[in-house]
Parts: sequence; C-alpha cells; structure tokens
Amino acid sequence: MPLDDADRLGPKGHVYVELVREQWRAPLERGSARRALLTSFLGAALIVFGAIFALEVYGESIVLIGIGLVAFFSSLGEIRALMPEFREARRIGWVEAMLDDSSVTIGEPAILRVVLHARRALTLRGATAIAEARHWDRSTVGAVLASIPLPLSVAGESAARGDDWRHALTFRIPETAPTSVYTSADSIRWTLTLELTFVDDGPWRRTWPMLVFPADVS
Repeated sequence: MPLDDADRLGPKGHVYVELVREQWRAPLERGSARRALLTSFLGAALIVFGAIFALEVYGESIVLIGIGLVAFFSSLGEIRALMPEFREARRIGWVEAMLDDSSVTIGEPAILRVVLHARRALTLRGATAIAEARHWDRSTVGAVLASIPLPLSVAGESAARGDDWRHALTFRIPETAPTSVYTSADSIRWTLTLELTFVDDGPWRRTWPMLVFPADVS
C-alpha cells in the first residue's frame, strides 16, 4: 500500500498510517521504545557520574543528577507499557503477528501471519481472531460498527521448547463494512484482536490497530 494512498483515510490519514504501522513492530523495534530505553540508560549514567563527582565538583554534580533524574523518570511510562509483553514472553515465549503494511483492502484477501517462539513446550487448545471497527469521537471510544470473527483451527497443535509455531490466516473484510477514516473531529478505527489458549497455561491476547482501505485503492 503506497503511503500516498493514506489521504484516502481522511485529513489525518498520513499521521495514523505511521502510528498504526509502528504498533505492529516488535516492542524493541519500535521507535518510542528504543528512545525510552536509551533515555533511561543515559539518565541512569548521568545520575551515577553525578554521584561519583559529587565530592569534587558539587554544583555541576547536582545539575547532572537533576538532568539524569528527569530523563530517567520521563522514560518510565513507555518502559512500564512494555512490561506486560515481556512478562508474557517469559511465560510462554515471544509471539509475533504480521499483516502486510498493517492494512487491508475491502473485498481483497489479506494474510495474518503468526509466529510463536516457544519458551517451553506448549500445546494449543484453540485460537480466536476478531476484526472490529469502532467509531471514535476524538479520544472517546463509541459504538461498534462492525465485528468480524476470523476462522482459526489450531486445536491440538504444539511447539517444543525453543521451536517456532507458525500459522497463516487468509481473510477478507466484506464490502458492507466501513473503511478507516481519520479526521480532526472523529474517526473510524479498526482493530485486530488475536487470542491463543493453551492446554496447561493461561491465554495470550493482543490487539493491534489495522487500516481498512476502500476497494478502489491500488
């Protein structure tokens, strides 16, 4: 999907194309995550250097420690947001989901690819996937405009410790469904939710934003 097609999504389309694509990247590949980790590291380094030189150069050390504290604590929000994904990775392994260009065109086939890098031996009990469109009034979520269950049949499939489990799902968004729209006042936002359940462990669940383009987008 060429980036130039983003104007078909409304006045704010180009902004949201990049935001949506960013969310499909692995946590440590996201620009905001990299910046947060780098900022926290630099902040901690400034605090340490400030503490080391506090006895020799008191005034400059206080400035370094102050800058370090601001940098460190300002990055904690993004780091905290990543913690659920890292906890899930320690529990079952790392799950990657891929959707070409993070977008779907109405009526055309799209492929969702899922890879589970198993941390331990796992047997799947089942899986569900739902594509859903909601109306948003600025930052307030509104009514569900479309909810489309996507067929998945993975019961009994397994992955040994250290192995990769892979699954590909081909689906279509029907022509009667609304497309993604982003304006200053309101928007129609699509999400794709995937849940995996296991025989001897709790479920794994994630939701990603998704772009749905009209059928005439090339």
